[in-house]
Order: sequence, then C-alpha cells, then structure tokens
Amino acid sequence: MSAVEYHPTPTLALPPKPSHDPFAGLSLRGGEGAGGFEDDGDTSDEEAPPSRQRGAASRSSGGRRNDASRDTFQPGAIVRVKLQNFVTYEKAEFFLGPNLNMVIGPNGTGKSSLVCAICLGLGYPSSVLGRASAFGDFVKHGKEEAVLEVELQMKPEDQQNYVVGLCIKKEDNSRKFAINNNRATLKDVQNLMKTLRIQIDNLCQFLPQDKVAEFAGLTPIELLEKTLQAAAPAEMIEWQSELKESYKRQVEAKRLAGASSEHLRILQARQQALQADVEKLQERERIMKKLDEQKTLLLFLRYQNARNEYREAKLRVKDAQKRLKRLQTSSAPSLQAVNRKQDYQAQVQGVAEHRKGKVAEAEAAADEAAALVDAAEAKCQELVTRIEAEEKGFTTKRQALAVIRREITALEARYAQKPRDFDAAEWNQKIRAREHDKREVEKEDADLNREGEKIRRDGREKQDEKKGLQNKLDSLASKHGQLLSQLQAFNRDAAKGWEWLQEHQDEFEKPVFGPAVVTCSVKDPRYSDLVQSLMGGSDFFCFTTQTRNDHKKLSAVFYDELEISVTIRSCFHPLSQFRKPLSQQELAERGFDGYAIDFLEGPEPVLAMLCSDSKLHTAGVALRPLADDKMDIVIRDVNVSKFSCGNSNYRVRRRLEYGPDACTTAISQIRPARYWKGDVVDPTEKLELQKQIDQVTEELAAISARYKELKSLHEKLDEKDKAFTEEINQIRKQKAELQKEYSIWQALPDKIATQKTKLQAKEEEVVATRARCKDLRRKQGDARLDKAKAVLQHHAKVGAIRGAYHAMLEAQLLLLEAKSDVAYLKEKNVEIKERLDVEKNNVEKFVQEVAVKKAAAATSFQAVTNLTTDQDEQIEYAERTHTLTEEGIESEILAEEAKLTLIAANNVNALREYESWTAKIQKERADHENQEARVRALEEKIARVRGQWEPRLDELVGRINDAFSYNFEQISCAGEVGVHKDEDFDRWAIEIRVKFRENETLQRLDQHRQSGGERAVSTIFYLMSLQSMAQAPFRVVDEINQGMDPRNERMVHERMVEIACREHTSQYFLITPKLLSGLRYDERMKVHTIVSGEHVDRQGTEKMNFSRFAKIQRKVMRRS
Repeated sequence: MSAVEYHPTPTLALPPKPSHDPFAGLSLRGGEGAGGFEDDGDTSDEEAPPSRQRGAASRSSGGRRNDASRDTFQPGAIVRVKLQNFVTYEKAEFFLGPNLNMVIGPNGTGKSSLVCAICLGLGYPSSVLGRASAFGDFVKHGKEEAVLEVELQMKPEDQQNYVVGLCIKKEDNSRKFAINNNRATLKDVQNLMKTLRIQIDNLCQFLPQDKVAEFAGLTPIELLEKTLQAAAPAEMIEWQSELKESYKRQVEAKRLAGASSEHLRILQARQQALQADVEKLQERERIMKKLDEQKTLLLFLRYQNARNEYREAKLRVKDAQKRLKRLQTSSAPSLQAVNRKQDYQAQVQGVAEHRKGKVAEAEAAADEAAALVDAAEAKCQELVTRIEAEEKGFTTKRQALAVIRREITALEARYAQKPRDFDAAEWNQKIRAREHDKREVEKEDADLNREGEKIRRDGREKQDEKKGLQNKLDSLASKHGQLLSQLQAFNRDAAKGWEWLQEHQDEFEKPVFGPAVVTCSVKDPRYSDLVQSLMGGSDFFCFTTQTRNDHKKLSAVFYDELEISVTIRSCFHPLSQFRKPLSQQELAERGFDGYAIDFLEGPEPVLAMLCSDSKLHTAGVALRPLADDKMDIVIRDVNVSKFSCGNSNYRVRRRLEYGPDACTTAISQIRPARYWKGDVVDPTEKLELQKQIDQVTEELAAISARYKELKSLHEKLDEKDKAFTEEINQIRKQKAELQKEYSIWQALPDKIATQKTKLQAKEEEVVATRARCKDLRRKQGDARLDKAKAVLQHHAKVGAIRGAYHAMLEAQLLLLEAKSDVAYLKEKNVEIKERLDVEKNNVEKFVQEVAVKKAAAATSFQAVTNLTTDQDEQIEYAERTHTLTEEGIESEILAEEAKLTLIAANNVNALREYESWTAKIQKERADHENQEARVRALEEKIARVRGQWEPRLDELVGRINDAFSYNFEQISCAGEVGVHKDEDFDRWAIEIRVKFRENETLQRLDQHRQSGGERAVSTIFYLMSLQSMAQAPFRVVDEINQGMDPRNERMVHERMVEIACREHTSQYFLITPKLLSGLRYDERMKVHTIVSGEHVDRQGTEKMNFSRFAKIQRKVMRRS
C-alpha cells in the first residue's frame, strides 16, 4: 500500500475572493520527477510549482534538530509517521503539518490505520482504539513483523527531535521500543509521553473511529475529568485530586466523629444508669471501711490483752518453781534411800530386758533353721513331681513314635498303588468343545434378541406413526386441524409453536396470538395477491404479544425450551391509534380501492402489529392500474411509501436532503399469493393419509408375525443352551474327581518324607527325656542330703533357746525382789511424795498455761503484723486501745454490720462497671475531639484548595463556554457549557446544553435527546472549543462527520478550519472518508489523500501528481 500526501486541490477549496489564488505559496507534493496525467500543453512559468521546502534533514529516520519546524510545531507535535508492514500498509511515510491535518480517502484504504500507528507507536495499548487487542493483529497479513516510527517535535531546550520506534512481532505479540535509535522500555516511552503531555487515552484529545460513540456516552463527570486532562494545567488536576481525596477523608472523619459522639452519648447514658447502685455501693464501702478499722482495733486490743496475760502467766510459773524447790530441799534425806533402791531396780530391769532379747534372738535363729528344713523338703517334693512328669512324657512320646511308624507304613503302601490315568489337556479339550457349542447357541440367541428388540422398536414406532396419522386424519375434520395442517405445510417451527400456544394460552397476562396466516384472512379474495405483496415473509408467521412480560416468556419457551426459530413481535397500541393518512374519498380520488388493512380481518392486536411493522394502514391497493396523472400525484405525496395496483407493486424512496422531489420508485411484478387461498384442506390429503395408515397396518402385521417366529426359535435355543450347560458341568465334575485323586497320589512322597522327619524328631525327644530323668534323680539325692543337714542344724538352735530362757527367768526373779523393796520404801514416804507431786503438777500446769498464752499472743501479733508493719501505725492503734474494751468494739461491729445488711445494691459489680465506663468515656471523648479537629483541618484545607481551584475552573469553563457558544451561533443554533457543582467533588461535572431549532429550549446533550448528527456536531464543537487551551501537543478526531447532514458538515468544517489554523494552537488531525465540495481552505492546513488498494499501480505516486491537478484547476477557474 502506498500513501500520497498533498495540499488540497481547488475543487476542494473555493477562494473567498475571486482575485485570490488559493494555491499561491503552496508546496504541492507528488512523486519524484512526476509528470502527472495528460498535460494540456499549458506550462507557463507562473504556474510552475514552488520548490519543495523539506530537506534531507526532515527525512532522516533518526532524531535531528529542525530549526524550521521549531517555529511552527509545538513541542510534542507529530512531525513524521513512517509505517512498514502495518495493517494494510506495506510501506508508507507521512509528513505532517503543524496545524490542521486532514486525512481523506475511500473506506478501507488505511486512514484509521494511521491513527492506530500513532497510538501504538507512542506506547499506548490497543484498547484505546477499541479494536484488536493482540498487537500481532496489527502486522500485515503474510508478514512476520511491523515497524513504526513516530517523530515528535523537540522541546526548546533539546538538541534534536524525538523519534520513537516500535517493532511488533506477530508470532509472540511482543513489542520492542527505541527512542532516537536507542533501545528503550515501555516505561521510558510512557515517561516521555508524560513529559510532552501527550494524552492519547483522553477522548477529548484522541478520538478514534471506534470510540466516537463512547465519547458521546461519557457521563458529565467523566467529561469534566477528560476536559481538565486536555485543557487544564497540571496543578489544577492535582488540586482536583486533592479536593476529591480530602472530601472523602472529610466525609469519613465526619462519619467517625458522629459515630464517636453517638457512642459517647450511649456510654454516658449507661454510666448514668448505674448511679443509684454506685451510691449504695459507696455507702457500703464506707461502712466496710469502718468495720475494717473496728476489727483492726479489736485485733490490737486482743493482742495487748494476750501479751498481758502471757506476762502474768510467766510470773505464776516462777512462783510455783520456787515453792517446789523449797519442798525438795526439806524432804531430800527421806527420799535418798528410795532413790538408791530405784537405781538398783533400774539396773536389774536392764539385765532382764537384755536376757529377754537373747531369748528372742535364739527363737529367730531356730525359726530360720526351720525355714531351711521346709525349703529342703519343698525342693525334694518338686524334684519328685518333675521326675513323674518326665516319665509320663517319655511314655507318651514312645506311643507317638509307634503311631508315626504305622502312618509311614500306610502311606508307603498307598503310594505303591498307582491312580487311574488323568490327562488334564484331554478333559479341557472336551470342556472347550462343549463351551464352543454353547457359545454358538448363545450367539445365535443374541442375534435373535437383537432382531427381536429391533422388531419391538419398529413396532412401537409404527404404532406411534399410525396413531399420529390417525390423529392427523381425524383433525382434518376440525377447523383447528385444518389450519394446523396448512401451517405445517408452510412453516413447521411456527406450527410447533402454535400447537404449544393453544395448550398454554392461560399462562400469559393477555391473549397471545398465533401467526397471521392462521389467525387472519382476506375479506375479498380478489385483493389477496395485492395485500400479500405488501407484506414481508415474516409477517405471515410471526406471533403477537401485548405485554413485555409475555414477550419475554414466549421467547424463553420458543428459543430455549422448544428450540424453534420463529419471529415474535409485540404491539402495545390499539388498532385505532394507527390513523390512515387519507380519507376514503381522497384515496378514491387517487384511484385506490382502499388501504391494505381494510381487506384483512382478524384479531385487532394482530392487525395493529401489521400496521406497526408493515404499515398496511398507509399502503393503498387497487385492482386496476393507476392512470399516469394519478400515479404522479401518488408518488409526490410524502405520505405514500408503498402501494399495489393492477399487477405491480410500488415502493417509493425519498432523499429529503436533495429536495422534496428527490425520490426513486422501485416497481416489481406481483406474484400469485401463497396464503389465504380459500380451500384449507386438500381432498387428496385425506386419501394420502388413509393410504399411509393402511400401509403402516400391513407393516405392523408383518412385524408381529416375525416376532412370533423369533420367540419360537428363542425357546428352542434356550433348551439347547440348558443341555450344553448340564453336560459341561458333568464333565467338569468328573475331571475334578480324577484330578483330586491324582493330586493326592502325587503329594504322598512329600507326606512320607514329612512323617519320617517327625519320626526322627520324636526319637531325639525320647533320648533327651531319658537323659533329663537321670539328671533329676541325681538332683533328688542331693536334695535329700541337704534336708538332713537342715534338720540337725534346727535341733541345735532349739537347745540354744532353752539355755537363754533359763537365764531370763533368773533375771526376772531379781527384778521382782527389787520392785518389792522400792514399794516398801515408797509407802513409808507417801505424804512427802504427794506434796511433791502437787507442786510438780502446779509447775507443769503453769508452764502449759504460759505456752497457751504465748501462742495466743503470737497469733494476735501475727494478725497485727499482717495488717501493718509500720511501727508508728502500730503504736497509734495500741494507744487508741487504752480506753477501749473488747465488748465495746464488738458492739460497734455488730451495729455497723446491721447497717450493712440494710444497704443492698441491685448490681454488685456496678462500681467496677461505673469506673470502667468512666475510663471508656474519657478515651471516647479524646477520640471525638481528635476527629472534630481532623474535620476542622480538612474543612480548612478544602476551603484553601477550592479557593485556588474553583476560580481557575470557572475561568477555564467560561472560556470553553464562550468558544462553544460562538461556534453554535455561527450555525444559527445555541449551546452552552457550565459546571455542575456539588458538595462532593466527585460529583462535579461538565454540563453541555444545546438547541438546534428555534422553538426549542436548551437541552442537556446525551445519547437519547439528540440525533446522531446533532451529537456529532456538538462533539466536534466541544473539542474545537478546547483547541486554544489544549495542553496536549496534538489532537485526533476520526470520522466525526459521518453522521452529519451536508449543512452541518459544511458549518462544522468552516469553524474547524478557522480554529485549528490559528497561530499558536496545537496540531489537529481530522480523519474522514468523504468531503463536500467548496469547503473552506486555509494556508495553514494540510490535506493528506490516501489512494491505495490491490489494483493501484505501483507507480501511482508518480502518475497521480497533485501539482498537475492544481494547474489544471487554475486554468478552469480562469476560463470561467
């Protein structure tokens, strides 16, 4: 594909003044040395094209410094675009102008591909285009990679232009970028675009063909965002973002502050509810504190009393001890004789005890000797038992040896007798032969079963077929059946749907009607062909609903459940609403017999649907052709779009943009009607149905006979199968018996060997048993000898007991004499002893009393110490107890405890809960104050930022509104742009209001109120209003004029050229497949025409020399 770039020809631009040459000073570009098409011979010097201004520097693919373009191109504007193997292009290069660039050419030549190249080449995703998502889809068919170059104007401080290169690999959808021939990442390219403020993803700056509808669908909020990105300085966008974020944070802070306030109120209410219980609990605490103090005093008082009692008890002990000592001194001589006798008694007592111990030791030694005798006896008895067991086992083993020898003899005798002959292969062959015969029978039986199943299935199908034919034959006798038969002949899906509808009519909100071919009819058969020629094919078979819910339900049943393809239409207006454009008299004056709807009868909703969709209430019909004069009147009547008369059908198409008389009439021959022919049922159909029924009956009889035959064969095969099964079982039984006998005989050698091994083991066991018995008898003799020794030793121990016992009796007799002497002496000193005992008892009693008092004092002291270790406090309590008594303190304690029982709180935990709520309230109050402070800080910040942002925004939108209103005034319409303000900055929006007619008021621009052309005009005017404020270096609009009528297109073009070609405006691209003639031209604009396709000559850029075209146009203009 090749691209040809040129400045416009005079046919595209009419000069505003006759004396002005629109081509003066233009640089027209053709091929190198191109001569154009045929020359008319006029080649005057004044008509020679000026020399080209683009030098070698502007053609280089690398970045360079271009001082000439620096004065015209804004930084970031596109200077050049080069394509290779991209979409439809094989190789092309575009040199662009700094102002308005118009790219024109027929559809499909690659205009939008230039837009795609700019988008992808500058690092933006394909989603911005609304086209293919995979990058490899943009590579030309049959090529492996595409290469793009986009040259951007440098900034004043730079040394060369930016050339962004892109290579797309089709195989893996990969992209590789370069900036000024140096490898770069996508991030590098994106940062460069951000630096140059290129906003291809902003629909206000870059509006590709597939995104035009999306721009019209932008919400006012989105439009404000896109407008600020396109026309506002960076700080305004930052302020807006800051305001949005601050407002969200302010709303959240207010919410938190409100929640905190409500929470604080709830906490305070809950705390207040505990007040009564808290007061009671506080009173209880005061009483309990006083009780604790009284109990402490009581403890101190008891401690003081216990200490005094302890001191008094110690004095009493000292007095008792003094009295005892005086008594002992006075009675000492009388008691000394007793004491000496008592000492002797004690010595004798010790000797008696010692000898008694010797007796015990001798008895213990005798017991030990007796135990040794018992042990020896037990060992002897054990050996006797073991010897008896071994002898018994010896006998058992000898008997087992005899049994094993007999078994070996029997097994050897059985092995000597050989079994009957057994050949397993021969018996298996017999079994397989019978099994083969059985399988043959089963196979034959299976074939019969399959044939029987098929016959039963065929029989059921034939029964159903016969039943269906009979029902169809019976239904032909009814009107419903006749209509259904006719409908089935025309459209089986419609017939299936109508049958379902007859059974489920009560499931809908309003009556639903079947196809018009069965619900309607023609009143006069003569008009049947005329009426049907005005109806479409789907008109006859569509279903009609009267509510949206019924439409949805019927669609779901037909398409999802029944899976039939039929047309469903809805008509919500009564037939009376479809008014006929002419009266019957006016219609007759034009030669018509009536409207098509007049000759149809049927349900009103169906007729209303035909009026709504096929306009039968406006289509005239006549049996005879119209006269020429009447035909002219009818065709010029704007109310007539189609009619039928005679044998012809007429359809009139009007082009109002070319005037009221601009129309074309399509005439077609009326074919014979297919429907509504009169006779519903064909007599031959009944005969055909009866013939089919008879044929099916015969087929059923044949099927029944064959089934009986198969059943008989099946019974015979079952008998054969049973016989074969019994024979096979008998053979297997015989084989098993022989095989068992042979297997037993084969196993006999192993059994004989096993028995011999057991025999040898048993013989070894007998020898071992005999040896054990001999050893046990030897041990028995040793045990008897040990027993005799133990008996002799026991006898000696018993003699030692006898000697120790005699010595003990002697000592006990001496002890009795000493005790008698002591008793005699004591009886003589009884009175002295009693007095000493009394004094000793007193001393012991007083000592015990001191211990008790001391323990009580120690307990009281510990209790006091547990209360306090502070000596000053202990002294204070001790001093307070001087004037108190225990009875008085106990009385006060009882009184306070009585008060305590009278004070009862409902909630015993109220005080703890009250204190907990107090802590929570303090924390919540601090949080609430923090949130309030945060709200105030955010309000101040919003006010400060809004004070900067809002005036700038009003000024910006005011400038847009002035330009927008002015643009609309130039086309005799009205428009305004305003800002919708809200407390929430996310809701601030651009409001566009337009008016295209005198009797209208300004209405908001959206996708519903205005037509497509009006939206297109409003869109391009809005975009042009941003031109002088554009922050981006270039803007692109693709095919925005497609929906405009010629008048609007001309006016929009006029304004676009005027605005885009001003000095110091950003670069502008307009992509369009068509232009009107006589459009305005400006020296600052540049037109690029794309002529491409598979039939374009490879030398097209040389032959199509637009310089020559301009010369020819000049001559034409001068001659005229």
